[in-house]
Amino acid sequence: MEQPSQDRRVRRTRKRLQAALAALLQEKDLKDITVRELTELADVNRGTFYTHYKDLYDMREQVEQELFQQLTEVLSAYDVGNSRGSLRPILTAVFRFILENQELFATILGGGEALFFSRLQRLIYDMYLREWNGFYDLGSASGTNYYLEFVVAGVVGLVRAWAQGGMAESTEDMAALAEQMIVSGLPHRTDNAPQTDAARP
Repeated sequence: MEQPSQDRRVRRTRKRLQAALAALLQEKDLKDITVRELTELADVNRGTFYTHYKDLYDMREQVEQELFQQLTEVLSAYDVGNSRGSLRPILTAVFRFILENQELFATILGGGEALFFSRLQRLIYDMYLREWNGFYDLGSASGTNYYLEFVVAGVVGLVRAWAQGGMAESTEDMAALAEQMIVSGLPHRTDNAPQTDAARP
């Protein structure tokens, strides 16, 4: 009967540690953070920290693994039949997941940003080939799939820019923008007049 209560305590403790790490990463790199200052900020003793993590790098890795497992489960809930031939529900789920877990993403992004987004790109790439290849004809897994590489890199780049920009736009607007870029590409200028030198960036 005590197990659920213990599980809740473990989750609360880990959440406090993760929130404290995210806060510290706003001020310094992971290599400059000590377990002592982390546990003091989280109001958790050092012994408790070491029952959960080997060190701060292990902590960040575990957070990343947990997030990817949860995100994989979220994305696996979507299929071609249920989504009516549109990627927008899946794209919305990606943006919403990041928004709902923004504190944990801050923990990951402190020094590990490039690796994280590389893993996200591979996850979406593999999910498309395995489960979503009925949405758009982007080719197969044989050889170098330039279409799919381009599309997935674009979606992940959009997610990255949105996260770095403070997630100001709604998840629905970002998903609609991503789908528009996938389906229609970049918007064309309505003014066909040539740009003057002053108008060029």
